[in-house]
Amino acid sequence: MTSQRASVDVQDLRDRHPLPDVMADAGIELIPRGGAWMACCPFHEDRTASMSVEGVPDRFHCFGCGASGDVIDFVQRTRNLDFLDAVAELENGRSIPVSGIAANHPRLRSVPAPPDFQVTHERAFEINQLAWDHLSTPVAASFARQRLWHHRGLNLRDLQLEAPGPLVGYASHGWTTLTEHLRGEGVTDDELLELDLATRTRTGGLIDTLRDRLIFPVTNSHGQIHGFIGRDVSGHPHAPKYRNPSRTPVFDKSQLLYRPTHHTLAASGHAVIVEGAIDAIALAAAAAAAGVSDQIAPMSANGITVSPTQAAAVLAASPQMPRVALDGDDAGRRGTDRWVEAMCLTARRPLAITEMPAGTDPAAWIADHGPTGVNAFLRPCESQTGAGPVTHLPGRDLVRLVLARATDPVRDTVAAVAPLVEGLSPRARARFIDEVTSEMTRHGWNPRGVFTIALARELQPASGAIRGAAVAAGPALL
Repeated sequence: MTSQRASVDVQDLRDRHPLPDVMADAGIELIPRGGAWMACCPFHEDRTASMSVEGVPDRFHCFGCGASGDVIDFVQRTRNLDFLDAVAELENGRSIPVSGIAANHPRLRSVPAPPDFQVTHERAFEINQLAWDHLSTPVAASFARQRLWHHRGLNLRDLQLEAPGPLVGYASHGWTTLTEHLRGEGVTDDELLELDLATRTRTGGLIDTLRDRLIFPVTNSHGQIHGFIGRDVSGHPHAPKYRNPSRTPVFDKSQLLYRPTHHTLAASGHAVIVEGAIDAIALAAAAAAAGVSDQIAPMSANGITVSPTQAAAVLAASPQMPRVALDGDDAGRRGTDRWVEAMCLTARRPLAITEMPAGTDPAAWIADHGPTGVNAFLRPCESQTGAGPVTHLPGRDLVRLVLARATDPVRDTVAAVAPLVEGLSPRARARFIDEVTSEMTRHGWNPRGVFTIALARELQPASGAIRGAAVAAGPALL
């Protein structure tokens, strides 16, 4: 280890600045693959997503050019910085746009800066609608619904009755089917490229971006289409499972959420954040079949990363406390941490976690349990019995995240917990405070009840829950 690295807590830096987040902020599209990601390498001309991200925890490795390292190495290479400057760049909380790489690294390819779009928003929405009309013809939509039924056990019948138009479409395996259709509708090649509906081949021609995929339109509340998510059905071993659009005039992955429908929730309803489009449509379909569509609004960030804009959109759509229900694997747990941080630590709003059984996801749960399976995402916290998803407040998770970066553990945890407690019911408040206090005690940050006292003072007038915790801790707290 170099003397510079010895002077920096490298693992702490990695934990606080996850490599996938930094790479996504740099404009690199991450494609889920197992419990990790693949990406087109920014350090050479790569069109086949040959870079593994977190295949080994906290590391990237390109199987094409051999580039490898951790988050600090990534910032060093892309910004041409030395070690300590790269650390400072991360600690200052700056995004790391890889818009140009220093000239003394001529073999490194820069990730393009955000393009100067020529297509207007109005025209972009118009073209996307033309594309959707082609991708969701009665034949294409029927094929997509049947595919979801026969291969995933998902029945969209009742949900489709609630929707104003097709929910899912299909892009055929033809190389230029959509391209030729849109050309016939007057769409230019430049427009096709700018909206990521086509890509240019090495010989200069255009081919469809989406081929042999189920298509899920990313819409807004006005029904306008921002872009299309494609779920592979080819079975090709090298085909990415999901394909999100690149950045277009009307699509920015960090600013949008996929929602199968945009119905208004009842005052007792809540949003449920899931990982993929199929998870979202599975929950929506089950809710429609069970007659509880006004109680749950599934939405997906199309992965496990989250931005403040997405967090704000979830809160705006959720009358009651939202919950996150990501896949029951390591990637899902990392994603849950990011949502807890975005909601609880940044937005200072409570969030519930519906923890999926290991190795399963919401779509698989619904397929196995039918419409009644949606009840697992509606029950109050801690009310589940037997096997299945368990919903709880993120007391332990919150303490862990705060302690990982705290300068004053007691003060910082009180500051994080207090705004969340105010929004909870008395029963949930008592349970949450008990869990947080137990976790602080376990970590050694509640000697003689100092944390319990500090939290009680912050929440004056003291609630029964706080007073109960003080009594349990002993006379010294009263």
